[in-house]
Amino acid sequence: MSAAGGSWLISFRVGGAEAALPLAVVREVTARPPITRVPGSHPFVSGIALHGGVALPVYDLVRFAPLWSGPRPVRAEGKAGEAEHVIVCDWGEARVGLLGDGVDLLEAEQAGNAPGGAQASRCRMSAEYVREILRRDDEAVLLLNPERLFASLGVPAAEPTGAGEGGGEDDPAGR
Repeated sequence: MSAAGGSWLISFRVGGAEAALPLAVVREVTARPPITRVPGSHPFVSGIALHGGVALPVYDLVRFAPLWSGPRPVRAEGKAGEAEHVIVCDWGEARVGLLGDGVDLLEAEQAGNAPGGAQASRCRMSAEYVREILRRDDEAVLLLNPERLFASLGVPAAEPTGAGEGGGEDDPAGR
C-alpha cells in the first residue's frame, strides 16, 4: 500500500460514498451542532458552527460538485436528510468542519488496495481528489487527497512541517 500504508484514517460516509482522511489532519469528530447559514456563500458551505467558542466553517461535500465525477450522491433520509457528524480538521492554521455520517477509525493496513479501475462505489468521486482507493470488506473506501480537497474548498494552504517554528521572527510581538 503506497500512500496510506501503516497509517490511521478516519472513514466517513459522504452521501452514498465511503471516504477517508488521514488521522493526522483530523482534530476530532463531534455530533452535528446547530449550523448557521451564511448568506451569499457557496452552496457547499453549510455555514458556521460554534466550536470551542470559535466560529468553525462547515462544508458539505455532497454539495461540492467538483468532487464528483458522476451524479452527486443523495443523502440517506434521516434527520432532515442531513449528516449527523462534523469531522473537525486542522489544515495549516485553519480549522474547518466537514459533514459526514458513519464515522469510523480505520487502519490502512487492514484495508487492501482495490483492484484496478475499482472506482465502482455507488457514487463516484473525481480521481483528482482521490489519493488511493482502499477496500474494506466489499466496499471501496476512497482516501481523499487533503491538499487538493482543502485547496479547492478555499482553505488557505498549510505550511510545510516545521515552518513557523523559530524565534518568532514572523511575529512582531515575539510570541
